[in-house]
Amino acid sequence: MKKITMKYLEVFMLEQKTKDELIQMVLQLQERDKDLAARYTNLYKSSRERDADHKERMAESEKRVDDYVARYAEADAKQENYKRIVDLKLGNTYNINSTWIDKIVFVLKASGRPLRSSEIIEVLEKNDITFRTLANKPKGLSAHLTKALKYGRIIGEKQKGQNGYLFKLP
Repeated sequence: MKKITMKYLEVFMLEQKTKDELIQMVLQLQERDKDLAARYTNLYKSSRERDADHKERMAESEKRVDDYVARYAEADAKQENYKRIVDLKLGNTYNINSTWIDKIVFVLKASGRPLRSSEIIEVLEKNDITFRTLANKPKGLSAHLTKALKYGRIIGEKQKGQNGYLFKLP
């Protein structure tokens, strides 16, 4: 009810004003609208500028993250290289220049469990280029296993119901 009464009063008040007063009211409203439009335009411009700033900062942040990732990868690669060098100096890695008996002993140490000759062949095929060139790998390995058994570097155990030996460290 109040709203209807207020609208009626507004219309009534407008009807009582003179033409000059109405023109003055319209000019004031237009001026107010210009001010509001200018504020809105400034707000819109500032929001666009803020968005542009935000995009620039995001691009810079992405560049920094990419740089950090690249640095981390480089440092990780250097660390792996240093580990390999230390392992080579300490003799903890597979050395392709060592003797066949040393290679067999290293494979058994690295596995941490007894292995059959076929399992030793698989490991040597993956790690040793010269072993891959052998025509008959089981025959080629057999002579070296026999030498290692003879020198006491490894122990061969015969298991019931299975062909061949299970090789382990003494």
